[in-house]
Amino acid sequence: MNERTNKLNKLKRWVIASIGAVAFSIAMVTGVSANTLGIDVASYQGTTTSYFSQFKSYGDNFTMVKLGGRGGGEGSHYVNPKAYAQIHNADAVGMQTGGYFWAQVGDSVSEATYSAQLAVQDAKNAGLAKGSYIAMDYEEGAGANKANNTTAILAFMDAIYSAGYKPMLYSGYYYMNANVDLSRVNARYPNALWVAWYLTTAHQATPPMQYFPNMSNVKMWQFADNHFGVDGNVMVQGSLDNDKPAEQVAKATNRPTGQQPAKTAKKTQYATFSGVYVADYWTKYNNKMYGVNFDMSIKPIDYNNYIPISAMTLTDRYGHKLRNQYIQGNNGRMEYFTLTGKYKVISQTATTVNVEIGNEPVSLMKSFVNIK
Repeated sequence: MNERTNKLNKLKRWVIASIGAVAFSIAMVTGVSANTLGIDVASYQGTTTSYFSQFKSYGDNFTMVKLGGRGGGEGSHYVNPKAYAQIHNADAVGMQTGGYFWAQVGDSVSEATYSAQLAVQDAKNAGLAKGSYIAMDYEEGAGANKANNTTAILAFMDAIYSAGYKPMLYSGYYYMNANVDLSRVNARYPNALWVAWYLTTAHQATPPMQYFPNMSNVKMWQFADNHFGVDGNVMVQGSLDNDKPAEQVAKATNRPTGQQPAKTAKKTQYATFSGVYVADYWTKYNNKMYGVNFDMSIKPIDYNNYIPISAMTLTDRYGHKLRNQYIQGNNGRMEYFTLTGKYKVISQTATTVNVEIGNEPVSLMKSFVNIK
């Protein structure tokens, strides 16, 4: 539900569903009953109590609010400027609320973890209460390997869970099944799927439950992109459970090792670097320039190890700052750099650390970092 592309994505989901309408007998499930109707909103939609009261009169009793996003058209970090008002005023008229965050992370665990931290930050700033659901909006940019995609998705969901919120996964029916190992997601977070599939783009006041997607562990079905002018959803498992703690949504035997919902805010840790490092090579990625140091990088080296050049200070081999701060560009000359800032620690293991450098997550060997 990217702000800039969701109209196109929805159209593609409907076209695919229409082409497969005959074959979609596979997606007709009996025994699934409609529970609670609701909507989802972004910056396109309204914010006032009268706006949400109108949907209450239509029978809608919950609202999922876009918090922000990262990746693709969302850039390094988009924040929905209406999120606070939408959550506050939906709450005010008696609607349950949750949030969602566009996370175009592909199969990158570090990107997923960082995106989840941004989602939690946006949720707190928007006043979304602890214990609420935050859905990972995963509908573009998946990697070629389903297992790696799933590992990244679970990293996002685990980070949401660890922050005291309840994780959910949103995507289209076909995209989700093609790119995600749902058995792994369902094993750790039962009934945490929010799936989109539309029978028609015409107005739908209520869901056509005879066409409920043939999937298990679905908590919410986005059945319409024209439900009184907005996305229409139906809760088919429980409710948004805003008052229940996060640990009630993850199977005890499959909870992330050593991770429990935070009861108190943890002290933010920061990393500093004291050495002079060789720029072994420079590389361009997503129209930005990065430097790579072989020793600091986690093997095999990929974009997770790229250090934004905006954070680097070019020096001589002794650490003296050069007057000319322009890189030479892989011409065979030895170049050196320092990192002189304090960088927020996103996550760490016994041997590696993921830090925020130049507003981007960078994964490095922990032995090169001082953490306080």
